[in-house]
Amino acid sequence: MELQGSVAVVHGAAGALGSAIVRALARDGATVHLTGRTRAPLDLLAAEVGGTAAQVDATDPQAVAAHLDGLGQVDIAVNTVGADHVQGVPLRELSLDDYLQPIVAMATTQFVTATAAARQMASAGRGVIVILSTTAGRVGLPSDGFGPACAAVEAFARQLATEVGPSGVRVVCVRPDAVPGSVAHGSHAAAMWSRAAHARGSTLQEAIDGGLGVPGALLADELTLDAVGDVVAFLASDRARAMTATVTNVSRGALPDL
Repeated sequence: MELQGSVAVVHGAAGALGSAIVRALARDGATVHLTGRTRAPLDLLAAEVGGTAAQVDATDPQAVAAHLDGLGQVDIAVNTVGADHVQGVPLRELSLDDYLQPIVAMATTQFVTATAAARQMASAGRGVIVILSTTAGRVGLPSDGFGPACAAVEAFARQLATEVGPSGVRVVCVRPDAVPGSVAHGSHAAAMWSRAAHARGSTLQEAIDGGLGVPGALLADELTLDAVGDVVAFLASDRARAMTATVTNVSRGALPDL
């Protein structure tokens, strides 16, 4: 129980990745507080893991800060909030609004939740902030603004880490590849990937069969939601106490670190 006695808050907790991370943190002993925009699935998951649920808009600075203040102690903060956006449209044909949408959405929610957690954790002299990116931040996608959005939050994580490190707070980023299990979960990714596949003249199932993520993974096993949850739980633990201002590559070797 590496996280026994720790208190964690997970924003976007009822989503595909969020729920896997909640379960991993709870399994390792943390008390987990779940937030999101839709209360019913939060309540179900909170009952499963023995945590609490709250309806919080992760783009609202006042709402996020008020929720964290109400919790008192927060040792771990994770933001898994996703944003539906246009995929499969070449940049030269993409509207400015569609290009900016994922950049603004991801940068906003990560900034709001991470800085709120950082203020509380710096005062306490301890804490871990986990920021979610994807492999899109490091590879050249043929379309949309998702790659720049992921690159932006990774840069933000490094900058925040340099500011709060002297106060005993770690900031780490996790960069998973596409996780096919998100489709079965009912995540917004299913509709988004379906539209992107259609734009390229195929179906979602054909896209899944061909591999949703970066091609050329060194490991044959499919990336799962639970595997990403396990990585986050490790990074949140004291076993990763020397890690900050870094991005953890969870691509099964499809995106080698150079």
